[in-house]
Amino acid sequence: MAAKSACRDAANHGTRALAAGGEGRYSSPMNDKSVLVAGAGGALGLEIVRALRARGRMVTGAYRTERAGVREAIEAAGATAMRLDLEDGPALRDALAQAGAAVFTPILTVSAPAAALLRADQPVVFFSSNNVAIDPQAEIYAALRKTEEAARQAAPHAVILRPTMIYGYPGDGNLSRLMAAMRARPVTPIPAASGALQQPVYIKDLAAIAAAALDDANLAGAVRSVAGPEPVTTRALYREAGAAAGASPFLLPLPTGLFAAAAGVLEKAGLELPVSAAQLARAGRDKTPEGAALLGETPLCDGLRALAAAMGSP
Repeated sequence: MAAKSACRDAANHGTRALAAGGEGRYSSPMNDKSVLVAGAGGALGLEIVRALRARGRMVTGAYRTERAGVREAIEAAGATAMRLDLEDGPALRDALAQAGAAVFTPILTVSAPAAALLRADQPVVFFSSNNVAIDPQAEIYAALRKTEEAARQAAPHAVILRPTMIYGYPGDGNLSRLMAAMRARPVTPIPAASGALQQPVYIKDLAAIAAAALDDANLAGAVRSVAGPEPVTTRALYREAGAAAGASPFLLPLPTGLFAAAAGVLEKAGLELPVSAAQLARAGRDKTPEGAALLGETPLCDGLRALAAAMGSP
């Protein structure tokens, strides 16, 4: 897949909800069933709550950890807040019994036990990772693939989404960390293999796709990658991130293997880096969606500008 420009004219986007998977637009009729959103206390879960409410759904936002402002944020988004531990089988069973559909935002290795508690007619969305396809030999992603298979056996109708790199909120651990480092230092290391392709997905697009998937009968039982509208090279991604952050650091190419090894040592020492050692180990590989994919519509430049605004002034 060839890389395209990182940005497109904002006037030309806004109508693409799905692409590259053949499903077309979401057209299944809306129903009035309620939706349980597990992980609603997190950034993605809260965006999914908002996306579902925008579609007219009644939503129960479940969260595990009691933190200041979590319940208030869920309620402000128009949902009923509920504290729920996914490891509490009876409580989870009761919550699902009262919901017409469900979205589980915790990674599938955490949420998979819920699959056995679902009704056969209960639409559900689970989250996995696009790295299952691009790095299948890694122990963590081999285990995640097995979990996908187990979840599909327990709930054959489940939709499993495999997002690429998710960005768009402060503390996302990906581009927000990179942009903060660019603002703080004049030099930013970049993997020497900077021609590899990336296709990060904006968090609001991912939330909209997850919410709409509940109403798309064509997606029942499907596993789909989810990505941004178009691929960019790693170097272009770094440049766009710097521009959005209002920074112009010197990009210092470093050999990927050396970079990853050094990052691993520094992480063990407790230093927070703009890019993790695990991410660097995959730096030379394309991280575009594998197979049929659902594509967001927000151009990278727009998403990065929104992220920079959410991060505040340098």
